[in-house]
Amino acid sequence: MTETTTLPPSKKCAYCHQLKPLSEFRRRTGKRAKGVSRRGACRECRKLREAEASLPPVRASVAPALPERPAGPLKRDKGPASISGAAAPGKAQPPITQPRPASRPERARDARGNAGAAGLKGKARPRHAAETGRSLPQQRGPRPDPQDASALIPSAKGMILMRGHSDKGRRWHQEIDLELAMTLVKEHAAVVVNRRTIRRIYSNKDFRAYILTRDRYTCYFCGQYGDTIDHLLPRAKGGHTTPDNCVCACNLCNQTKADQSVEQFMSR
Repeated sequence: MTETTTLPPSKKCAYCHQLKPLSEFRRRTGKRAKGVSRRGACRECRKLREAEASLPPVRASVAPALPERPAGPLKRDKGPASISGAAAPGKAQPPITQPRPASRPERARDARGNAGAAGLKGKARPRHAAETGRSLPQQRGPRPDPQDASALIPSAKGMILMRGHSDKGRRWHQEIDLELAMTLVKEHAAVVVNRRTIRRIYSNKDFRAYILTRDRYTCYFCGQYGDTIDHLLPRAKGGHTTPDNCVCACNLCNQTKADQSVEQFMSR
């Protein structure tokens, strides 16, 4: 009978490519690793890699050694100049002259197309805006007066942008016609931001508090206590909610006046 000898399990190293027993390799860890799975580097290769990693890094500033220059004369190229100025033996090599850099007047003449230095490229002359077809940026004039309604210029649609803020501080904006924008500015309800934009000064809550405080809670018509706001020129007849067109009024006078003018209501 022949006895069968079982060889110890081995593994091929991933670096030295030699078969070595599994005891030379480290075990793999993890949920998917099996009991016989090992890492790819043997013990000797691991030590070599650790030794290389512990060495200090080579400084990048150290220049590598240049190869030695071969002895003997250099071969001359087929071009007009030789390498490093070495001439062929027995023949005199003319000196190499570099072109003289052109001065500023010469470069200017060359850029204008006149007789300049040959072979030099001067800067191109800056062309005028009419030649390139580009329009120059519009220069902004002085900022208009906030109370100057005549400075407003409508857009192509004939509108002016009005912006403001609500009672909760949220910003809003809308487009209005030029006539209304000029009326709001003249009656101190808005100010001019720029030639195409106005800003509403008061929110609804702030405007009510301003009118009542200004008139000291006194009715404009009867002189009694008032806590409402009435329009001198009713909105039904073209009036607007502006400080110049609104007054404090009591509840009775406000309801009695309705959409009448001040002259009609006071003559009763």
